[in-house]
Amino acid sequence: MQSYKDVVEDYIKRQIFSETGEAFLDLSIQEDVIYSEFDFLGRMLCQKYIEGDSSFYLLDSVQVQAAAVHGHQAVLVCKGMLDLIFRTSAMMVGAERRQKSPEDEFYEPWVNSLSYWFKSAEFDWSDERYWWLHQDDYRKAFEMLAEGLFVFLVLHEIGHLHNLHGDRRAGNSKSAPPSPSSSTDEVFVHEALSGGEAMSEADRLAAHTREIIADTYAFQFMLVELRESLLPESEYIGCDEGALRSVHFGVCIYMVASLFWAFSFQRPMRNDTQEDDYPSHLFRLQSIEATSLEHQLAGGNKETYDGMALGIQTYTQKLICAAGDEGFVSWRMAANLPANHEHYKKVCEMTDEWSNIKFGVRNEDWLRWPF
Repeated sequence: MQSYKDVVEDYIKRQIFSETGEAFLDLSIQEDVIYSEFDFLGRMLCQKYIEGDSSFYLLDSVQVQAAAVHGHQAVLVCKGMLDLIFRTSAMMVGAERRQKSPEDEFYEPWVNSLSYWFKSAEFDWSDERYWWLHQDDYRKAFEMLAEGLFVFLVLHEIGHLHNLHGDRRAGNSKSAPPSPSSSTDEVFVHEALSGGEAMSEADRLAAHTREIIADTYAFQFMLVELRESLLPESEYIGCDEGALRSVHFGVCIYMVASLFWAFSFQRPMRNDTQEDDYPSHLFRLQSIEATSLEHQLAGGNKETYDGMALGIQTYTQKLICAAGDEGFVSWRMAANLPANHEHYKKVCEMTDEWSNIKFGVRNEDWLRWPF
């Protein structure tokens, strides 16, 4: 009788590798130890948040995507997605340095060429110009940000598993009866590059709702996972808890905003309508922010709420600084369209159909502070 691990790996080889020619990532030959560290972190998150057997794998693939394997409770992340995370983290470190030292000259390959940096640039671990890798203080910041982005990504996939989106998707299709290919053994791939499939309006809204629920799940537990590393309790004894919540929220939402902005270069999407099979990256960011402020994160404290709202405004200045222009502002302002607000209301009305009772998106399900 095969072990759980053998069954999962056989499935991945048969259903994915046989078609793509890809393989599991060989950690022993990677350019940096961070790949092994992220592999360990991914396995730890799956073991912590998924009940029963679970597994995590890095794939040797240039594709910018991750996946949840329903039925086997496995999370997959491609090396191409890690490379995008590393490029995003480098840009964020550059933004911090540029804000602190506006007159300094240093290597910023993303300035005035964000599209190339996010879509085509090779992340070269041996490039001596990569000061964010070779100077200790900046390397520490780079790793901290990369870890935060990775944690959110993995938790998003776990969110699909936790909320039983495989089972629910197999039984809830509005346009067609379930088929063998839509069983709980199906691999649902959430990618930034490829286009979507044709689907009914009801199925499209359901797909959007699933993504928003997975994002909501990921962000609330991202806050939990990163609290001690970002704001060590031993260093902030006696500090105002509301202020710490606001700072912590601000750093985490900055990470998520940067990642979604990077996704928008990988797969440009319209923000004036939500008619794609997948919610736009900006809509996902807007939904996380709206849900965070509407629910229990502020703990009923107006000052904390205001501090969190300020954090949302602050990261805009950082990303303007990183890019060297106001492209992010133009992208971000599209979220204010009435059509997006109406779509968000529709998504909220459908959350009960796609949420697990525990840790859903209702007020009473949000974790209470302190995290």
